[in-house]
Amino acid sequence: MTLHRFVIIVAMFVCTSGFAAAASHELLPQELKATADSLYAAQQYEAAANLYEKLCKEGESAEVLYNLGNAYYRMHDLGHAILNYERAAKLSPSDGDIRFNLSLARGKTIDKIESPDNFFVNGFKSVINRYTSDSWGRVAIGAFVLMCLMFLLYRFSSRMLLRKIGFFGAMVLLLFVIMGNVFAYFQKKDAMGGTTAIVMNVSEIKSSPSESGSTLFKLHEGTKVTVLDNSMREWAKIVISDGKTGWIHKDSMEKI
Repeated sequence: MTLHRFVIIVAMFVCTSGFAAAASHELLPQELKATADSLYAAQQYEAAANLYEKLCKEGESAEVLYNLGNAYYRMHDLGHAILNYERAAKLSPSDGDIRFNLSLARGKTIDKIESPDNFFVNGFKSVINRYTSDSWGRVAIGAFVLMCLMFLLYRFSSRMLLRKIGFFGAMVLLLFVIMGNVFAYFQKKDAMGGTTAIVMNVSEIKSSPSESGSTLFKLHEGTKVTVLDNSMREWAKIVISDGKTGWIHKDSMEKI
């Protein structure tokens, strides 16, 4: 064998090995997920949760976060279960399984906090949170396109019936355009406006950012709070759904 042929063969071997290694690396997340799913099915929930956590560090997905929440729920760790269900719901708000399990986990928390919002406000928020802001945006765009077609029908049709259909159809679709844009705005505002977090353990909510502050009330594992002031090093000012505010130690909660 000549030296030239030997160099070519070695080069081909190196390239082939490199491609194989790259392919193996690309398959690694799928392999990790398959292993985690198998561990979960075998009721080895802690080991499964560790792998799901590793997958989340490489890139969060609603499915992995949902499975991670299930693993924590099976381990009776409500704080981490609700945290990951909430994160999954942010990525896929229309997923019924995520919403159901989140509601189930919330039902097991100690704190039963009543929201001051009335039935109509809660219903409005529920509808908005069914889909992401991008999905509502697509609804608005689709309705706008159909509205334009209806307007063309109204404008150029010679038959009175078709003109009426075009006119009233355009009016109805205009409402959908407005609704889609308004819902997208509020959904985006809700997602970006305030930092929400989950309480991870029993926590005393203080009147001031100090251990010497008086205790206003206690919160327990799994309760959702909104952070009002995160500027301090160890403390954060929070508000709960009934409007009560106070200071909590940052180590006692985790951001959604």
